[in-house]
Amino acid sequence: MKIFKIEDGLIKMLLLGLILSFILLPISDSIPLLFTPNSSYLEVLISKGIIWEYLFNTLELVFKVGIFSILLGFTSSYLITMYEFKFKNMFKVLLTLPLAFPVYVGAYTYSSIFYTNKWLSYIFTNKIFMEGSVFIYGIFLYPYIYLACRSYLKNNLVEYIEASKTLGKSNFETFIKVIFPISWPAILGSTLFVIFETLSDFAVVEFYGVATISKVITDSWMGLGQKDTAAKVSIILIFILGAMIFVEKLIRRRKRYEGISNRKIKPEKPSKLQSFAIYIFLGIIVSLGFILPAYEMIKFSIAKSSYIEGLNLFDITSNTLLTLSIAIVFIIAIATIFASIVNQLKNGKKFFSTIAVMGYSIPSLILALAVYIFTLSLDNSIYNLFHIEWLVLMNTRTALIIALVIKFISVAFSNYSNTLDKINPNIFNASKTLGHNFLGTFVRINLPLLKKPTKFVFILLFIDLIKELTLTYTLRPFNFKTLSTEIYRYAGNEMIEVAAIPSLVIVGVCSLMILYLELGGRNVKNRQP
Repeated sequence: MKIFKIEDGLIKMLLLGLILSFILLPISDSIPLLFTPNSSYLEVLISKGIIWEYLFNTLELVFKVGIFSILLGFTSSYLITMYEFKFKNMFKVLLTLPLAFPVYVGAYTYSSIFYTNKWLSYIFTNKIFMEGSVFIYGIFLYPYIYLACRSYLKNNLVEYIEASKTLGKSNFETFIKVIFPISWPAILGSTLFVIFETLSDFAVVEFYGVATISKVITDSWMGLGQKDTAAKVSIILIFILGAMIFVEKLIRRRKRYEGISNRKIKPEKPSKLQSFAIYIFLGIIVSLGFILPAYEMIKFSIAKSSYIEGLNLFDITSNTLLTLSIAIVFIIAIATIFASIVNQLKNGKKFFSTIAVMGYSIPSLILALAVYIFTLSLDNSIYNLFHIEWLVLMNTRTALIIALVIKFISVAFSNYSNTLDKINPNIFNASKTLGHNFLGTFVRINLPLLKKPTKFVFILLFIDLIKELTLTYTLRPFNFKTLSTEIYRYAGNEMIEVAAIPSLVIVGVCSLMILYLELGGRNVKNRQP
């Protein structure tokens, strides 16, 4: 029996060590570059104050996107939760559909809309909205906040609202003094996701000409080939994110409100004036976030339907599906093992959970740089050992798959961890009593229990991966084409209407999957920040 325990512990340690190495080694391999001498390019950026201007622009972008997203997301979640009105269920679903749009697709589509609709251009492309980039990020990323706050408001505020009304407070006073302050932890946590997505993207700010830290990273890495400069500048973004995560965790720790009972909020019927205001507000959001850009894409696709054959749409779509399928298989396999091991640990659960979500917290451009440096180093080692001149990792989709797994393993891990935490631990103890080691328990118990959430995990991963541009564009092999890279290429060549064809494929597929999840009673995003 003693030997069995040692062997079981060794199995867990070996698997845990392999998974941690897979996640951490590519990220840590770029650390030595931070201690190299500054390049002349970086010295110029510092001496001229250019990098500080880019830093200020980045902070301004993050702040404005956060405020705009909260305005759209929290307000819409409040209206959906607190009021009962006609077509409410339709609005409830439509408000999630902007997530079907990759933000870069939204940027390219709205460039044409801004050109033909001067009032929209006047409102959303001024300095306040940073040439339109704040609007694009906000209108297509606010569903993160909407979904999180909708769930929070529905399940946690009944007693507080009743107490406020008992004290004679109006709906407006209750909103300002009770609902909004109590919801602040949920708002901050979901806003972090919006910020993660904003900093992970480079295409929108590049397209609208907004100079941010991402520009310095792309220019130094892809333009000048200075990986060390890109790595040093990346530290600025990591520091910004680290500070935001620290503040969010601090506020969430100090302010945590939960409902005393299991009762849910009973929506009230609005007055005619309130109903009119609700329809106008939600109608504008749905129109700007989904209906208008979807209509524009369909119109462009019909107008440029003659280009479909020349686009090789079938080959590009097949290559996209093959890449994301490989990545999803690896993500699900690693996440099931990782979550199963962490679930049985008595100590260190929080640490390993942090490691699992680390990849999602790192901006995609920085992660791509780290994986590039790591795989290039491995290719050099392979050449020194076997004298293979062909870059085995960089000239295949291996580097891209590694980056995608590290980035999105948190999606699967969070779902599997939540599922396993709800299971009585006596089930696993009984398996050990019957003589099964970790692998036996994993096959007989964990896998069957995780079969149901795997369906939802697959859909969530599919939506994220098919939209991913930054990792795909920066780590793709030569002449490697996917739907996202072709959209970026055609848009870069000012062929926005042609880019609408592959864009429509992504938006159409993602819309169907989001509708399935939302109508099936499952939130589109079930992650832990």
